Amino acid sequence: MTEKFRTEELLFMMKKIGLDLTLQLDAHLGNPEMSGVQAYFMVYILRHHPEGTYLTELCHEIGLSKSTLSTLLKKMRKTGYILFQEDPADIRKKKILPTEKLMEEGAKLLQRAGEMETEICSVLDQREKEQLWKLERKLLVHLTEMEHSQSKKDRRLTYSEKSITAAGTV
Repeated sequence: MTEKFRTEELLFMMKKIGLDLTLQLDAHLGNPEMSGVQAYFMVYILRHHPEGTYLTELCHEIGLSKSTLSTLLKKMRKTGYILFQEDPADIRKKKILPTEKLMEEGAKLLQRAGEMETEICSVLDQREKEQLWKLERKLLVHLTEMEHSQSKKDRRLTYSEKSITAAGTV
């Protein structure tokens, strides 16, 4: 096998893992009101921002554009899982808060997410998890640098935003 062929296999494997993770999210967390990806985003809110947060903060943490994240949040608002609270000092700034509905369903959602995470990662020991995390971070940093370089030439959406939007995961 040539190095180029192995690289191609590696890239296709990463793509397949991403698709399979989306399927697992849907199978374990999805329901008629929201997809598994949306539910996992609610898990993120419950774990990291149960008292609420702002759109800009979420964008930096998750790595999605404001427009992509805003679309996701609007869907979650329509289904009654989050609400927006206006800042009296700046009406453009809205705090994102979990609703009573999300808080009531939260414990069960967190439990199901934890079980799914445990099952998915059960084939890796702690050292392998740490190694995988470091390698993923390294690739993400490089891909981000590539996107920034390309966005200077092309002002359209970055590839990752296109992929998320096109896949209908928001």
